[in-house]
Amino acid sequence: MRQRTGRVLLALGLAGSALVSVPAPAAAAGWVDDLCIRAQKQTSQLNEGAFTAAGGSITNVDYADFEAFKESKPQAQPLTIGSYITYEDAAKTQPKQVRCKTKTSDHIKTVYGAGTAGVEQDCKVINAGTVEQVFASLTDQERASLVYPRNKVVIGFDWPAFTGADWLWDFPVAFLGWDGKLNLPSRNLNVPWAWAIFPENFRGQHYCTLIAPQYLKRLILGQAQV
Repeated sequence: MRQRTGRVLLALGLAGSALVSVPAPAAAAGWVDDLCIRAQKQTSQLNEGAFTAAGGSITNVDYADFEAFKESKPQAQPLTIGSYITYEDAAKTQPKQVRCKTKTSDHIKTVYGAGTAGVEQDCKVINAGTVEQVFASLTDQERASLVYPRNKVVIGFDWPAFTGADWLWDFPVAFLGWDGKLNLPSRNLNVPWAWAIFPENFRGQHYCTLIAPQYLKRLILGQAQV
């Protein structure tokens, strides 16, 4: 596994299991590596200034082994999240889907202070940010050759999971709607820290299944098929 800094469960099984402003476009090479850090910041509406002042920093553990990822859980202090990337190709050069294990805003506020996070947001805000990043990165030549222009890309439903095993099932990163538009659904497992009925190790978790920015770019340019 790699570590990158800066960068429910109703019955937790195999996995430890609204819109905000979109960040400025990132360099394409860092898109997939930074996605789960962006997911943590956006879903929790992290106040980075207050969080840093309280001694907080984010470390993302990028798991190469799926079994290890399944058993992992994010930690609040130090704030440590996890990611697992799947690929289009056997050589693992073309990222397709990213799973992120992050902490909920209410757990961050409990540990770092009330002003360090906001209201919890859906996983779909991450896909929305990815769409903006990808379209902002296009060259004029790429814009002229789009198979799916911006008005043909739809942020789909944020599908809830109810157990860790449920969240880890295969999930489509994109599909074509009846109207020919490219739909980008997300899948989430959200267990607030406030749900005291669950053991502490299972609370304060927000997991998201998301499209990789590189794959979205290949789709809209016709270099990959849904």
